[in-house]
Amino acid sequence: MVELARIEARLESLGQLGVLVTAMRSMAAVRAREAQDALIGTQAFCATVDRAIASLSQLPGRKTPDETGAPVLLVITSENGFVGGFNTRIMEHVQEIRMPEERLVLIGRRGQILAGEMHMQPEIALPMTSRVSGVTQLARRATNRLMGATHARVVFAQHEKSGTYAVVHRSVLPLAADPPQNAAAAPPLHHLPTPELLDRLAGEYLFAKIAHALMESLACENNVRLLTMDAATRNIDSRFDKLRREERQALQEQTTSDMLDVIVGSEAVEGK
Repeated sequence: MVELARIEARLESLGQLGVLVTAMRSMAAVRAREAQDALIGTQAFCATVDRAIASLSQLPGRKTPDETGAPVLLVITSENGFVGGFNTRIMEHVQEIRMPEERLVLIGRRGQILAGEMHMQPEIALPMTSRVSGVTQLARRATNRLMGATHARVVFAQHEKSGTYAVVHRSVLPLAADPPQNAAAAPPLHHLPTPELLDRLAGEYLFAKIAHALMESLACENNVRLLTMDAATRNIDSRFDKLRREERQALQEQTTSDMLDVIVGSEAVEGK
């Protein structure tokens, strides 16, 4: 009887865990889809800013990029867990490519924990958003923290069509010195001095690149969480089936024991 009660208790706990995993899986699927859809918008915004900078590159008065000042490495990880080796891959990539003089700006609590274990101390630590609606505000905060930098790179997880991801790093500062091949043929009309105009545009450029990297990372994080929850669901189903078999066996043994008790009791009564 004790064994049967133990199995039933485990089945109840496993059922509750299954409900929780199903809810987390559904949430991850929704957020992954939202982030993937939003990538179209962040890509378009980046392209618009790139075209604006390309057109201004033809104007006289461009400043030479400042070579002074410590470079910055902005790293985007996840705020929450259940993402397998997602954050570990990102932080291992940071270990490989980070230059000794680069100041570390780290987004995401999980990455901050790993950074401590890897003996890396971030100069600035920010929480990672878990929703698409929080990307704009977080990108503005990160942009404001990097505005004084002259050289900056960003490390993030890049979403791939297959549902997987790759850990990449991109340079976001300084602005490209040479115009791309699709630069406008005629210089644009403008009222501000070129250096001032570029300074103002640099902020939007930095914001656009960081926002896109955040959106990429958010899509990847939730895709990984979705796969993790799928694996957890399969594991729960397998354990549930095993416990059901054990429950049936325990029930049979309990029934047999009860029948024997009845037979023994009957024999004892008849023998009196």
